[in-house]
Amino acid sequence: MNSRFVVGLAVSLSVGSAAHANICDDALMLGTQSADLILTLPGTQMPTQCTRSLVLSGGSQVHCGWAFPYRAPEATVAFERLVATVSECLGAEATMTADPDVNHPDFYDLQTFQMKGQEIGVSLKDKAGLSETYIFLRIAVPD
Repeated sequence: MNSRFVVGLAVSLSVGSAAHANICDDALMLGTQSADLILTLPGTQMPTQCTRSLVLSGGSQVHCGWAFPYRAPEATVAFERLVATVSECLGAEATMTADPDVNHPDFYDLQTFQMKGQEIGVSLKDKAGLSETYIFLRIAVPD
């Protein structure tokens, strides 16, 4: 499998309003683009601006986030759908680990996928102070 597959996963989830018959078809696009991207959370009509940032160890990361009302059941459903989508796209070669319990005042869940030195994180975080729940997608792009 091409090492840029993980990088392109974000685009394959749904770029802008373009529909994809198979969300994994365009798996190499993100690695060739330097601009920020607009992605739609699978199973929703919720687009977001994803941004690329540099990492101290080299390479970069792509970050996407979606806000929901605080502890909305649809946030949990969307999180589980995104985890399943990432797992399906990566296939059996990827390993998935759940983040161990953390001392977090609100609810927090992180599922991390690793494949050939690359990493994708999908997280669900309640933010009581903001009265919102967030889903985040982070894709590490090695140098």
